[in-house]
Amino acid sequence: MNARDWQDKAVCREDPDLFFPVGTTGPSRDDADLAKWICRERCYVRQQCLDHVLRAEAGWPIDRRHGITAGLSPRERLHLDTTRTAA
Repeated sequence: MNARDWQDKAVCREDPDLFFPVGTTGPSRDDADLAKWICRERCYVRQQCLDHVLRAEAGWPIDRRHGITAGLSPRERLHLDTTRTAA
């Protein structure tokens, strides 16, 4: 399956705005939690998405990572980045 094939099957394509909450508290937190649940429970291409985002964001600081991707927040993805070194 090439990149375009799995991206076309991603559940987030149905409501992309939900996966980019504007904040981290209140209704935005609820949206983020819902987006994570949708990724984890309803998306059949979550692993391909996770592999892709970890490659794409490798070495990026937290301020360059945005949205809920593969059921993870930017901070959660940062912790999975194996290219990071301790400061």
